[in-house]
Amino acid sequence: MDANLKAFLTSWNWRPDVIAVVATLGVAYTLGWWRLWRQGARIARKSKLAFYWAALTAICSALLSPIDILGSFLFTMHMIQHELLMMVAVPLLLLANPLPVILWGLPRRLRYDLGSLLTKGAAGRRALRAVTQMVFALPLYLVTLWGWHYAPAFEAALQNDLIHDLQHLSFFTTGLVFWWPIINPAPRVHGHIAYGFRIFYVLAAALPTMLPLMMLVVTERILYPYYTAVPRLWGVTVLQDQSNGWSIMALAEGATYLITVLLLVSRMAEHDERMTRLREAIDLKLRNARR
Repeated sequence: MDANLKAFLTSWNWRPDVIAVVATLGVAYTLGWWRLWRQGARIARKSKLAFYWAALTAICSALLSPIDILGSFLFTMHMIQHELLMMVAVPLLLLANPLPVILWGLPRRLRYDLGSLLTKGAAGRRALRAVTQMVFALPLYLVTLWGWHYAPAFEAALQNDLIHDLQHLSFFTTGLVFWWPIINPAPRVHGHIAYGFRIFYVLAAALPTMLPLMMLVVTERILYPYYTAVPRLWGVTVLQDQSNGWSIMALAEGATYLITVLLLVSRMAEHDERMTRLREAIDLKLRNARR
């Protein structure tokens, strides 16, 4: 095995802060899921538990694994790290419907205190509704995504650990805000969001993302001088690495957007079919009542 590869594969960044947060959230969700499962609650599906732990695995892979170390030497690995956070961990986390399950994993008194913030009319629920409105979430997501890829901001994150952590935290939190109206987990602060709106919303995010990426893949200009000053690994030039990184981002985001749209179209068809059957059943009851 290549000496550099072996060294990096064994270089895990065991950050106590990340481990503590992941472990706490993992225990809280698993305990809440188990309590709900024992009560036969529909929310406690095995698929939800799998989604949640897959999300935590993606977070650990991005922040603790050799990917984090390699990101300091290869732009490609840095992009893989960001995609794991925004396009893998966040949607999986929301698919697990985390808030109600985590609440059930807390002590009873704390559960009621925190749960009261999300009841109808509560300040926490109003705030959650405000920040996850599509008209707010989409521009916030796009500005955060491309703002951090602006060369001075990206270079600052590479050279300062605190700024780098802020970059990752902002990617993750704005990712949550962006994906919320698409997945619409509990508490459903927006009620039922029409699938047509969700599809349009995803497409509105895809176009301003994919078009610049296509141009960045083929650019011949070095955008981040930081990578010219670090050792080049495995003979990959700065421009090759840069092109590979943008290609990874384009493929990951393009595939995620496409899969999301296809799933939403499928759910929309299922929803329309259910509504049609419901209307037919109501019409039949009304006709029978008139006889």
